[in-house]
Amino acid sequence: MLSIPNQLEGAFVGQDVTLECRTEAFPTSINYWTTERGDMIISGDKYESVAMDNGYKKYMMLKIRKVDKSDFGSYRCVAKNSLGETDGVIKLEEIPAPTTQRTTKPPDVSDHRNDKATSRSGSKLPEYDYDSIGGEYTLPSNGPPPIREPPGAFSGSSRSIGNFFLYAIVYFTTSLSIWR
Repeated sequence: MLSIPNQLEGAFVGQDVTLECRTEAFPTSINYWTTERGDMIISGDKYESVAMDNGYKKYMMLKIRKVDKSDFGSYRCVAKNSLGETDGVIKLEEIPAPTTQRTTKPPDVSDHRNDKATSRSGSKLPEYDYDSIGGEYTLPSNGPPPIREPPGAFSGSSRSIGNFFLYAIVYFTTSLSIWR
């Protein structure tokens, strides 16, 4: 038996990607990876093939380093033993690389530092600091928010302690009357 958790994988050019395959076979199988042309994949700079055995169960991974255009296509996970052969196909497709936009200087930041920004409801919005060296906006830190105890928590107040002792007296008095 052979199973593939993800038959379709996506990666962008330059990314490392890992393909997975699981097999169960008795007698124990010989497992390997092939390209869509049928070439056996050998571990090296581009590929790293790892197999973990647990009796007749095997878990296989194929790591493809720094994916390029020629790496997109199909990969086969193959398991062979004296009773036969089975395989599974994983298709690797290209996805767009994530983009980040970085500006060297935001427009007119210095002109608006002292403006008090408000939301549509009229409430004051937080003020941002601009780091001219790193080119990033940050919220000023006023430290962590205060920690408050929930109402009725044992905060050491005499009322909480008094309620505890009242409960204890009622409990023990009731317990003693049952045993008489």
